[in-house]
Amino acid sequence: MSERLAFGDGALASLDGTWDFFPGDHSLEDLSRIRPESIRVPALWESEGHVDLDGVAWYRRRFVLEEVSGFWTLTFGAVMDVADVFLNGVELGRHELPFTPFSFDATEAVVLGDNVLAVRVFDPPLDHPEHTRLPHGKQGWANHVFPSRPSLYMTYGGIWQSVSLRRHGPVVVNDVFVNGDPDDLVARIEIENRAGQPVRATVGIRAVALVWSAAVELAPGASATLEAPLGRTAAGRWTPEHPALHHALVDAVVDGVASDSRTVRFGLRTVRLIGSRMEACGTPYRMKSALVQGFRSDGLYAEGSRESIREEVLAAKAMGFNTLRLHIKAFHPVYLNVCDEEGMFLHCDIPVAEPLAYDEMGEGTVLLQRSVAAVREQVRRDRNHPSVILWSAMNEIGDQRREIRSTPAYEQLARALYAAVVEEDPTRPVIENDWVEPDPEHVFVSPILTAHWYGRLHADYLHRLEQKTERWAGEGRVFFVSEYGDWGLPDMPELVEQPFWDARDLYAAGLAQALWPGTLARFLRETQRYQGLSDRLQTEIFRRHEGVDGYCLTELTDVPLELNGLLDLDRQPKPLAVAEMTRANQVVLPMLKLDTLVLLTGTSARAPLHVANDGPALRDVRVEVRFGPDDAAVADVRVPELAGYCVSSLGEIEVPGGDVPGSHDLTLTLTAGEDFVSENRYPVHVFPVARAEGTVRLLGVGSTLGALQAVGAEVTEEEGPTVVAEDGLDAAVAAEVQARLLQGETVVVLAQPPEAGQFFPGGAELLPVGSGWGSSVFHFTTDESPLSSLPRRGVLVAEDSTIHALSAIATLGGTPFPARPVVISYKPDPGAFTGTIVGEHEVGGGRLIVCQYRLADRALAGDAAARALLGDIVRWALTSEGVVRERMTAPDGSAVHVYSFPMALA
Repeated sequence: MSERLAFGDGALASLDGTWDFFPGDHSLEDLSRIRPESIRVPALWESEGHVDLDGVAWYRRRFVLEEVSGFWTLTFGAVMDVADVFLNGVELGRHELPFTPFSFDATEAVVLGDNVLAVRVFDPPLDHPEHTRLPHGKQGWANHVFPSRPSLYMTYGGIWQSVSLRRHGPVVVNDVFVNGDPDDLVARIEIENRAGQPVRATVGIRAVALVWSAAVELAPGASATLEAPLGRTAAGRWTPEHPALHHALVDAVVDGVASDSRTVRFGLRTVRLIGSRMEACGTPYRMKSALVQGFRSDGLYAEGSRESIREEVLAAKAMGFNTLRLHIKAFHPVYLNVCDEEGMFLHCDIPVAEPLAYDEMGEGTVLLQRSVAAVREQVRRDRNHPSVILWSAMNEIGDQRREIRSTPAYEQLARALYAAVVEEDPTRPVIENDWVEPDPEHVFVSPILTAHWYGRLHADYLHRLEQKTERWAGEGRVFFVSEYGDWGLPDMPELVEQPFWDARDLYAAGLAQALWPGTLARFLRETQRYQGLSDRLQTEIFRRHEGVDGYCLTELTDVPLELNGLLDLDRQPKPLAVAEMTRANQVVLPMLKLDTLVLLTGTSARAPLHVANDGPALRDVRVEVRFGPDDAAVADVRVPELAGYCVSSLGEIEVPGGDVPGSHDLTLTLTAGEDFVSENRYPVHVFPVARAEGTVRLLGVGSTLGALQAVGAEVTEEEGPTVVAEDGLDAAVAAEVQARLLQGETVVVLAQPPEAGQFFPGGAELLPVGSGWGSSVFHFTTDESPLSSLPRRGVLVAEDSTIHALSAIATLGGTPFPARPVVISYKPDPGAFTGTIVGEHEVGGGRLIVCQYRLADRALAGDAAARALLGDIVRWALTSEGVVRERMTAPDGSAVHVYSFPMALA
């Protein structure tokens, strides 16, 4: 049925609504013989129930025109991915980009009365060669890691933004760009003559009480670009605190009759690179950004309503973020509008991303042509938004084949995209390829370097991150850590209907197999605490270095199976992670460069004190550092003035730690005069001194001998349990271990490399525990633990952050776990695995204690966690009551081990 179009203001009609839908690749003529389905426009067809549809589908819309005089333009907000458009059987043209608007001259195709609009949409499947020739954003990304489904990294299709038909005169205003410089306001206006004869038009612009006009002659079909120098204005400036917005009205008049008009919204502000710093709105700018991918549970790869977008942006702002990175996707204009209105800076990516046709990226290729077109269309669409202050022309191109960055074709692509951005928008800086490491040799034009540094909450990683940050902060170029961050699992409420991306069952089953003794809810909450602390400590490294111009946390919201968001897919917060990043983003942040979050009773915390101030200078500044309750001893640092927009080093402080074991806060409070400014705090775990008084026998050499002596053990050859040194298990040692176990003795095997698994009694499989990008490996303790230094039934957040398990025991003696696991590692999907870090197993008549934490070198160096845990393990081995006393059979036939432990250890 045809619908009579309603033209708002007499010129524009929406074609949104219910369309006919024909899945499959048909001919245009066949559509009249096929019974269609109905589908909503705008929407991706996956969100309308066609989740498994790849390839081609047709859309059809009938409408009635009661008047066809004048000139007509048909506009699509965006179609994913390739669109061939037909109006009344006339082919209007093709568009090959999934995120940006396009228009066709429909003047010769419209008819009086019934009109039929048909669109052939092609969504190339992941294995189709056209997919890698498209600037596709995150469509189909890393499906070998995040398989779709359940991941949302699918290839998508559909008319996913609005469609409209506009009537106008012979001269059309195609584009208006206002540069936003309040000292030299200039507008660039592009017009086109659609008539078949020459026309003389008067083009005028009115903005912020300034007026400009000019007459122009246009040949048939000709276009022209006009520059309107509007000059200086005192109108309100756009800043994050006061985002003043203005409108520019452009009209074209032909023979005294209005031919076309366009209104654009803009803000008055500037963005400049000054030396190695960036300045926005006349103020030094330090990026505090969160990465946004634009996936939602309702629209999948389409943004939500204006109100839902506003809630998301305000949530980010409440956490202290001043920027959002809109990641390798041209987001719906409403998202940018909201950021304009709420004063949120935007770092916008062009959707040129992996996977890419590496062998087709040079000059003259379809890939390069489409990528340049993607740049031009997105930048032209979005350059009037004052919130946009930075572009990335592409993201991690070359990551799957690093050598490609040394080829002429890659350089041609990089230079072409950079040049296209600058040509369309010379007012903002550009990142050439948002890359994983600062690599100036392969950054050909851009003055900006980037790094994507993913890691974990561990001293070794944080130390390496500190070294890398210090190295590149001194490079003398603008430098952003534009991706980093850790993972934490979202809350998983029961759902009436489980969508395909919901992973609750997956994680619940994995945890059950991992022997977590608590509830799923508690485990999820503890992983969020881990995520928040890990993210904050990494953020503090960047904030301690003056040459780091900003950071971008990956990411604001989860994507199913990629669970590093501060909010989940439905924009519900992970409260503990949100609290930590809110603390890290404070304008004024006092920080301690702590080497450890573990102390032994009776010792002190010592660390350098830094203050990052991203605001103006403060006077009469005092920093109080207190460990524990309000009446605890205080380290007091005072400075008459704290410089603005920089990092200050205020020397080293020392605070007594106390004698009460447990978790305590080390709190920093900063005041200026009588005014409270900010607070920071660190969870410090106080361990009791674990002395292992007794004798042990050592097999193997290296630093283990000194470590054992450091915790009070006496090493002899005559008596006591056996300890196998770290990295000391080989065939000869394995034979001796087996013999002693058969004699009913206790043997402790300290951390061994994966290749030593064959020498464990009964054999073992050891899996590497990495610290690169991907889901975190969480360590947790079971219900009954002989280790007084670690909490029971707890996810370990900072207790083991200075000791490292490079591998976990996936099987021991043919079983998934030892008879008594004490510390377990659990890595959720993707690449899920479980393993034992610390545990006890009966072998023959003896008992085997295993520990994959690497303790020896750390204990020798005085590390509190290493000494406490090593002392615990040796004391455990020295306690004969810790052996399996009885093996019983449960009603289901499974084995149940009954243990007896002294109360001091249990």
